[in-house]
Amino acid sequence: MIDASAQPAHKHIVAVTNWARKIRAELQPLLDAHGDRVHFRPSSNGIAMVGLLPSRPQRGRTGIRNPQALAANFEAEFATYCSDINQGRDTPEKALQSFLIRTSQTHQQRLVPLNDASRATQTAVELLFVTDEIALPDGNGGRVVCDLLALRVDGDRMVPVAIELKSAREMARLVEQVGAYANSIDDNADAFADLFAALLGRPVAFTGPCERWIVWPTAGATADPREPAFASHHIRLVGYTPSGDDFAFRVGAAP
Repeated sequence: MIDASAQPAHKHIVAVTNWARKIRAELQPLLDAHGDRVHFRPSSNGIAMVGLLPSRPQRGRTGIRNPQALAANFEAEFATYCSDINQGRDTPEKALQSFLIRTSQTHQQRLVPLNDASRATQTAVELLFVTDEIALPDGNGGRVVCDLLALRVDGDRMVPVAIELKSAREMARLVEQVGAYANSIDDNADAFADLFAALLGRPVAFTGPCERWIVWPTAGATADPREPAFASHHIRLVGYTPSGDDFAFRVGAAP
């Protein structure tokens, strides 16, 4: 039975999942062909086309309710909303977000940069990118948002992962954000598992609570000095360093 306090979020996720299924049914061929430059994000009332170009990260169009028409006119729509458009305010997180999404979509959804970096630790991971920027009602008239949602796969074990990206090292705010979203996932685990399954095109059944990850600028010669503080909040810390259009990562120890 769903807890009464979780019902608004649960209904919202169900609506998002309905549009996620339409993405796979109508837009998967576009993703297969153009996953290096476009991402389709479900919402509760439609689909967003999100550009992944390094020069125009995260520019796009929201509120799409006719995916067939979008597929038929993709190049013109992409040029108008994702390419031939001013970038606007420079936000380093958007470049980082687009980099992680486009690398995953060209590697069978595997978050290769994070997976590879984790192999330098005692707890390597295999993360699959699921989606991004899914806003949830918080029950108080506001909403909580997570930058990236991933699925950690270890044999038969499947665990959701909430990942926050930030270009500023603001610990208190990030702990609150990722914690609130992870709690929402755990409170609505069955609904989120359905959403993950719809987007990944495979059965998903969570076998553990949501992991909390934060990705922010690298600090420290060999380990981030804030790593123990984050670990006390059950958060795994990742440092990133930009290099042109690419990024290098250092994954911290598992909390």
